[in-house]
Amino acid sequence: MLDFDQETWLYLAIIAAIFIYFRTNSRRAKIDRKNRKNRNFRRRYLERRKQEKSEETFQEKNKP
Repeated sequence: MLDFDQETWLYLAIIAAIFIYFRTNSRRAKIDRKNRKNRNFRRRYLERRKQEKSEETFQEKNKP
């Protein structure tokens, strides 16, 4: 069916290895981007919550 010589099979194997490497690297980068986005979201949320709590305590202390 596929009657390639040894050199052609070697080239095909190299091309396949490069393709697999870039494919897995792309998937890993996508997961890292998603994790970074979630981490940044949580950080902003916690900062906002901390700021709101400090404003509440400030207002309670300054009530007449």
